[in-house]
Amino acid sequence: MHNGDEAHDDHRMKMRGKILRRSASFNVAHAVDDLEPGTGAQSIQRALSLLNLVGLIAGERGSGASLSEVASISGRPKASVHRMLQALIAMGYVERLEEGGYRLGVQSQILGQLAQKSVDPLVTESESSLLRLAELSRDTAFLTLRTGSYSICARREEGFGEILNNALSVGDRHPLGIGAGSLAILSELSPAEVDAQFEANAQIFAERYPKVSVTQLRDIIDRARVDGFVHNPGLFAQGSWAVGVPLRIRGSRPRAALSIASIADRVTGPRVERLVALLRREAKTITEALSTQADP
Repeated sequence: MHNGDEAHDDHRMKMRGKILRRSASFNVAHAVDDLEPGTGAQSIQRALSLLNLVGLIAGERGSGASLSEVASISGRPKASVHRMLQALIAMGYVERLEEGGYRLGVQSQILGQLAQKSVDPLVTESESSLLRLAELSRDTAFLTLRTGSYSICARREEGFGEILNNALSVGDRHPLGIGAGSLAILSELSPAEVDAQFEANAQIFAERYPKVSVTQLRDIIDRARVDGFVHNPGLFAQGSWAVGVPLRIRGSRPRAALSIASIADRVTGPRVERLVALLRREAKTITEALSTQADP
């Protein structure tokens, strides 16, 4: 591929990546819409969803998340969002910058440090593997975890190549089926379970991913059951191709996957086999380490 074509693919990947990031933010903000209105649980979860939203947006830029942006993505009235943010500020979970934007506060940072002490062993064990995958492939490597009928990007490591993948960042949340890692997790479920996941997310697919064909996703999943890996030909982020393998953890339901993403030229042809071999090797390393921990 010529340099001009690579630059064009990279640009398309970045633009489509921005759309997917907005979808991920929307998914976080609307995670509790199905709960019964007027309940205390819904109020608490809405506050937490706003906290997550501030963290996602502020993590992308130093100026923080603006009130209008948080209100727009969450679909809540500005006055209601402002009151909730003020309550979070009073508790130290959010702080307001001099420029007017919002970001996570000291209490959120402390909570994050406390969470590190009880972090999922899977996330810990994957760190070295992701670093190796990124270094050897010179592309971007991801750890995807399942949470209910959604998947979340738990870790990412960028290689030292010229192409940076912008379609998925840590904390991004998408319905199961969006992304190579997410599809790899689905490939480990039974057809009936896969149907149930797509049915549960039918409305969110229609509203936020209208160009995604569930039939095509099923075809990829069926193929992955035969091949043992997923090959995503740029379905979700135009120009962002990826391969993924499930993590088969003994005694655990399918809930995790490793993937590598880049432009089409780097995730097609013979190179796919090399990337899959790298992913399988690291998946084996992680699962064996977790099995060793569980044996005692």
